[in-house]
Amino acid sequence: MKKIVFLTSLVLSAFAVFSQTPVKVDKSIKTTSIKTDAIKVTSPIIETTIQLEDINEWLCPNRLVRGDREFDGNGPVVKSEVKLRIGGNGTELWVDITFNAKETKHDWSETDGRWSKKVYDVPYGKKITQILTDKASRTKFISPKAGFQLLIPGSDLASVLHTFLDKEPISSSVFAAHGIRNSNKEQFSRLITGALNNGNTVVRMPAVEGALVKFFYIVGDTGGEDISTDNNCNDDTRIVKIEFFPVRVNLETTGN
Repeated sequence: MKKIVFLTSLVLSAFAVFSQTPVKVDKSIKTTSIKTDAIKVTSPIIETTIQLEDINEWLCPNRLVRGDREFDGNGPVVKSEVKLRIGGNGTELWVDITFNAKETKHDWSETDGRWSKKVYDVPYGKKITQILTDKASRTKFISPKAGFQLLIPGSDLASVLHTFLDKEPISSSVFAAHGIRNSNKEQFSRLITGALNNGNTVVRMPAVEGALVKFFYIVGDTGGEDISTDNNCNDDTRIVKIEFFPVRVNLETTGN
């Protein structure tokens, strides 16, 4: 029993001495902190060329702005614009289309319309982040009377084209998009054609500004009542078709 007491007191004495002895820290030992910043992984973005889906459905305005609904061979002055935009959170491309046709004489019969159409679906697992080429095109011309020639061979081409375009200048980007050098108007005039469609003359017209649309196909004067009263575009002023140039975009892989 005495031995146990002696050992216990010896242990307690040693503990007391140890607890009163200061512990020295070697300051020469350096500690290293490890940064744990999150590593950001960015999806690759590539530049690619795509082809939009041409609009092949008839689009005819039926809103009467003024006048009677008959152009009576007085033009009309036709204006149309197409704007391209990204939709569906980068998975779609849409175009917004505006159209206006106005008689060149009293009573200035006029109509206009607007439509939005989807022209491209992005492949699964990707999205478009930016459109790199022109995002808009517009055209303007004075429609010939139904059945008449558009441009008269042998005439002063520059003068005829100037009148046909209603004095509208042609942008250099349009000449370049069609591969026409030195803004050659004679070559440009060859792009303008007319063809019969359901008894109406369809003018194939390039844009005058912006290299998004390659050709507008438009019926101006029809020889009868021109401005539609319904959604049936037969024998009415209308857009017949819109044909697009290829478009360059930035495409990102989403991994979805």
